[in-house]
Amino acid sequence: MTTNTKQKAADATNANGLHTDTNGADFRTGYATAQAPSGKAIATQIACLALAGHAVHQLTDGGYLVSKYSFTHYAKDFAALQVFARKLGVNK
Repeated sequence: MTTNTKQKAADATNANGLHTDTNGADFRTGYATAQAPSGKAIATQIACLALAGHAVHQLTDGGYLVSKYSFTHYAKDFAALQVFARKLGVNK
């Protein structure tokens, strides 16, 4: 068995060098409107609407069709879907 004889300097907190990558591929930063929504965010929004009794269908043009009873609403993108959900009182 060998032991590691390397030790950090007394004032060093990280002897591995500087770490400059502070934004990984899965880390979403502050400007959510400029970024594409994650699959989890879309699924969560659809689930919240479903719990309130609304059926949500994703369309091929990137929009969403929300229906309840015999009424429908077309949301052109995810941001519009969130605005509509807020109007319904479904968002947190």
